[in-house]
Amino acid sequence: MNHLEFGAEGESIAARYLEDLGWHILDRNIRVGRDELDISAMDGDELVIIEVRTRSIGVLLPAEMSVGPQKLRKIIRAARKYVEKISYRGNWRIDVVAVTENKDSNREVELFSNVTMGMEGGFMG
Repeated sequence: MNHLEFGAEGESIAARYLEDLGWHILDRNIRVGRDELDISAMDGDELVIIEVRTRSIGVLLPAEMSVGPQKLRKIIRAARKYVEKISYRGNWRIDVVAVTENKDSNREVELFSNVTMGMEGGFMG
């Protein structure tokens, strides 16, 4: 499986995980100008923009640690454009779903909520 297929599979795993939590998936692979957002979903009455990171154990950084400040700024910029594009009014946040493949090819999924830690984000009204 190549890198793109591995990433697409991770996004599908993440979407199923979020649906199992009761979230409603709105969009996947969202183009916003030159940027792309992986998933948008509703967690109750809050819009969530989800960055999916898929990694194998032993590859440089754990998936959740691979979203640095520069990547976060890019996601925030794209998320703001998306929120405006869909004319959303209300609270929103950015989460990361980490999909990690272990040595036995089993996949573990972990959710990291509100990863911007107050950098920006949150209400379009």
